[in-house]
Amino acid sequence: MKIGAALGFNLIDYPGRIAAVAFAPGCNYSCPHCHAKPILGTAAPIDQEDFINYLDTVKDWVNGVVICGGEPTLQPELVPFIQRLRAQKLAVKLDTNGSNPAVLAQLLAENLVDYVAMDIKGPRHLWSNLTGNPGVEAAMLESMKLVVRFPIYEFRTTVAPVLRGGADISFLTVPEMAAAAQLIVEITGSPDHKYYVQKFMPRKDGLLDARLEAFPETPVNLLRDIHNEVLKYIPNTQVRG
Repeated sequence: MKIGAALGFNLIDYPGRIAAVAFAPGCNYSCPHCHAKPILGTAAPIDQEDFINYLDTVKDWVNGVVICGGEPTLQPELVPFIQRLRAQKLAVKLDTNGSNPAVLAQLLAENLVDYVAMDIKGPRHLWSNLTGNPGVEAAMLESMKLVVRFPIYEFRTTVAPVLRGGADISFLTVPEMAAAAQLIVEITGSPDHKYYVQKFMPRKDGLLDARLEAFPETPVNLLRDIHNEVLKYIPNTQVRG
């Protein structure tokens, strides 16, 4: 599998585990607020075998691997790569944009992933604006249904600025985030999910759309108001910094 970047260990991305992180290059979305601009190309600067060998040297304390991106499910060798991780008795967490439900279905059927985190970009009517891809709807809806069948999962939304047309750019609103939460409940048939509302973090020369670099972090009061409203639909909603 192509690995565009890696972290030797991380205490945040896989709750309860010390995990190495593999970033898969390439993505079929072009989210304006994306921080992964440096790895969205096709180059693979880290050799897969080097990464696997590293995991063997730290097996006494690294007990998980997070695979994120970019979008990992675009990688043809994702399944064999995860099979090798499982052979080393490592727990696997997958971060996905939900655009490839066929791969999620295979991972689920073969019991290859312990934890899935899926991005819900916002309310359904803004998905094209938020992803730069107008053809995402059917796949994302199917993936939402699949994700809830994994042993551990979460949904998450970054409260980001939205390109609304012309010069109109503004943060996701309280009603829009409420609509995103209602959609999760509608599609999955349940409000019983772990849902994270995340802060947007600007990054100089690091975002996919440079216009968003002028925006501040998501205002604290907006996150608070969103959290209070979304709790009405998904009681286990938390704010993540």
